[in-house]
Amino acid sequence: MNRKQVKQFLKQEKLQPIKKFGQNFLINQSLIQNILKKVQKCPSPFVEIGPGLGALTRHFENRKKDITLVEKDKKLASYWQKAGYSAFCADALKLNWEKLPKQFTLFGNLPYEISASLILKACLHQKQIQSMLFMIQKEVAQRVMAQASNKNYSFLSVVSQTFWNIRCIADVPKTDFYPSPEVNGRVLEFQVKNNKFNLSADSFLKFVKKCFSFKRKMLFKQIDAFSPETAKKNLGKLGLSESCRAEELSPPQFTALYIQTKNDNLA
Repeated sequence: MNRKQVKQFLKQEKLQPIKKFGQNFLINQSLIQNILKKVQKCPSPFVEIGPGLGALTRHFENRKKDITLVEKDKKLASYWQKAGYSAFCADALKLNWEKLPKQFTLFGNLPYEISASLILKACLHQKQIQSMLFMIQKEVAQRVMAQASNKNYSFLSVVSQTFWNIRCIADVPKTDFYPSPEVNGRVLEFQVKNNKFNLSADSFLKFVKKCFSFKRKMLFKQIDAFSPETAKKNLGKLGLSESCRAEELSPPQFTALYIQTKNDNLA
């Protein structure tokens, strides 16, 4: 739907965009087709977060059995249920993902305020998710893909890059939505990585988050499982300076440090 059609649909269905739900509806048809081409190359079944007015969803009209929708807006969830789709009326961050298929492709034009949290939740369920494609806030996308020592590098960067191969698909100006958000967007594609070290995602997330709790503080002071001297030795075993900070370590170095710390705890 273009801008005029979106306005007509909202009026017809007696709906209003809900700002607190981050409802900004995609109206760039060329971008919609580009996203769909990427999504439909991925394995089914599919789970869409925030179908909204259906810019992407409507293209699954002939394969409704292959897609599950998660929509927080009660009126929109009801609309999609009446249209014959399997739709949960739920907050994607609170939904019990055991209700979803055992394996699926996840996609959506995400409400910007939940995008970082949803990516982190997806990391906890990466055995369940085969691939993801999200429209998210450009600033969050920059954090997801940032490299060590970059100003945008963060806990989110390390965790995302540890569990996913990530690629930028397109930058999206705010004028491609109705109503227009205050910031621009970016589409990212995530392909699950082979978890060759069999990392516990929950434990790893907590470890990295702790390391970034004081981003510019020397890292050995953040690893509270050991005395400062033991923490320094563990860093040294990995060829890292005892004065290094979390923002200086690459995702593979964080993996190595986590494994070293875990093994020492078990020793």
